[in-house]
Amino acid sequence: MFISKIELTNFKSYQHAELEFPQPVDGKNIVIIGGLNGYGKTTMLEALYLCLYGKDALPHLSRAGLKIEDNKGYPTFLEKALNAEAKREQTDVMSVRVVINRTKTIGVDILRRWYFRSNGTWDAEETIVREVNRGVSEAPKKDGERNFLLTEMLEQQYLPAHIAPFFFFDGEEVKKLADQSRIEQVKQGLEGLLGVVLLRNLSKRLSDFENMKRAKLTNVDEENIEDLEQKLLNEENRLNVLNKNLEENLSTLNELKAERQSLVERLVASGGGGGAIATVKDLVEDRTQFRNELKEIQDKLSRVLADKLPFYLMPSALLQAFKTQINSEIALMKWQVECQAIQPKRDKFFNELLKLDSPSFSPPLNESQLKTLESKVESAWTSLFLPPPPNCADENFHDYLHDDLKQKAIKFLNSLNIGKNEIHKLIQSKNQIEVQVDEISRRISRVEGIDRDGTIAELKNNLNTLEDSIGNIDKQTGSLERDKTSLEASIHQIRARYESEKSRRDATSPDRRLIELSQRTRKVIDEIMPALFPLKVRQLSNSMTKVYKQLAHKSQVSKIVIDDDGTTNILSATNKLMTFDKSAGENQIFATALIAGLAEVSKIQAPLVVDTPLGRLDSKHRDNIFDFWTSDKQRQVILLSQDEEITPERYKRIKSNISKTYLLEHTDVGDGVGRTNAIPDKYFGDTAK
Repeated sequence: MFISKIELTNFKSYQHAELEFPQPVDGKNIVIIGGLNGYGKTTMLEALYLCLYGKDALPHLSRAGLKIEDNKGYPTFLEKALNAEAKREQTDVMSVRVVINRTKTIGVDILRRWYFRSNGTWDAEETIVREVNRGVSEAPKKDGERNFLLTEMLEQQYLPAHIAPFFFFDGEEVKKLADQSRIEQVKQGLEGLLGVVLLRNLSKRLSDFENMKRAKLTNVDEENIEDLEQKLLNEENRLNVLNKNLEENLSTLNELKAERQSLVERLVASGGGGGAIATVKDLVEDRTQFRNELKEIQDKLSRVLADKLPFYLMPSALLQAFKTQINSEIALMKWQVECQAIQPKRDKFFNELLKLDSPSFSPPLNESQLKTLESKVESAWTSLFLPPPPNCADENFHDYLHDDLKQKAIKFLNSLNIGKNEIHKLIQSKNQIEVQVDEISRRISRVEGIDRDGTIAELKNNLNTLEDSIGNIDKQTGSLERDKTSLEASIHQIRARYESEKSRRDATSPDRRLIELSQRTRKVIDEIMPALFPLKVRQLSNSMTKVYKQLAHKSQVSKIVIDDDGTTNILSATNKLMTFDKSAGENQIFATALIAGLAEVSKIQAPLVVDTPLGRLDSKHRDNIFDFWTSDKQRQVILLSQDEEITPERYKRIKSNISKTYLLEHTDVGDGVGRTNAIPDKYFGDTAK
């Protein structure tokens, strides 16, 4: 897949520009569009997004690193994009045309036009699409008419909007996103790759549909439902605050542990290789290991107390009665399903019976006899599944639990197997480890080091203070996790009551049935989304590792491992966690490796369009990234560069890989209005031929 043409008319500083690009062949897969800052490089990237995706482009422009004002909508963006010369001459049309080829002979020609009123406000928009086969354009199709949607064509044959930021992006700005939060960037990338944004949009649309339907329903006594809904909302808000505090605690804890590692390394270095300081390091590592074991035991105790102990203290007869009832309800549901499956066959059986010519009734049956026969058949048929089996419940008391949840409840109750011996062992282990931690702390204080100027003493004091802080944060985190477990259990109970009451109400009308189905769909979406991430995390880790090794010049990196929550760990050959300074170059390499990894995992062979491709990378990193871009000779790479990134000297070194160049030149046409022209086969300092 490659872009063969981009044409801009009255778009920002371009009165008219038409850029054509050849298919990547013979290792020539690089296109360079050069221009000084402010000459219209980023405009090319914006035009590409707007032509392909229209108003859906704005959120993806932000993810691709382009600066979009949150408080400005699509109309404002378009009105600012209308060329100043066109405004002055009262021209009312702005357009962008993009031709994308799937192969050398098959492609699609997309022309999007925007119309404006005489005062410059946006009025209307149309998109004309022509499929192209061997240079011949088929009949034009208008987006949104006669069941044709451009978004569906792009998703099925070319590049979906939510994946576009992996291929079309601003290298410098994406690097800044990595500066802010690598975890968030990884999560956003995975969400785009997995289509989570589409699921969220579907869930939001279903929620809006439910609200619309409810507004048309006759008021029912909903006071109890509203109370439950408000209580559920309050508890969920509390859980959100708790999760935020827990996330902040974990972040602080990671920072403190990194600082502790730094202090230990400084202690070792300050000792000049002396054995005493090395002993301090070993003891600190031992103490950290024991403290981690202590936390695991405390977590096990907390889970026993929070999850199983309340049920263990309940009367066994009550628990057994509940299990018996749930099992009988499961049997009842299974029997009902079997009955429903066999019932439609009764009428067919009876009709076929009467159609049989042989043996015949002699004399033929009269109407009364037919009714008698039908009654006997009905009784015989009913006897096949009535009465219900003896293990079925008389009534489904727990209809708010679907079959899977009932199975989970039985499984949980069967797992309740705790005793005093188990708890005693946990407490005994906890006490033993606490004694070991205290003993190691005393040994650390007794170890003598070489400290002529007080540096080591100060470092040791700082280390002790840091250890106390880590211990306090650990305790707070444990408390927050216990509160979270308790609150989640409470929310589950409230939601079960709320869903049960609401289901009873919604079942009274067809509209309420639709609402119920919509809610069940949203529930499935909520359950699916957390399970999606692990499906692609391993693939992304492997792809990022491969790309990172190609781009970075730090050879000690062995692999990149991504956790299900988006946390990224860079490991050495000995599987030790490595930490690097978040320099501009390191973050751009990380961001580039992430985007390249996501693009590879997506399995889409789309072109790369990169604005500010090299940013503040050093010469070694620039060489590596060029080697990476030219390694896939079939993938088109369009670079929007200024003169200090791909200099004339660097251009000469990579000339054998370049298929086309354009130089953006800017002309002042008066009244503070500028015009950009794209000059083919030219680059900074010389022609490109």
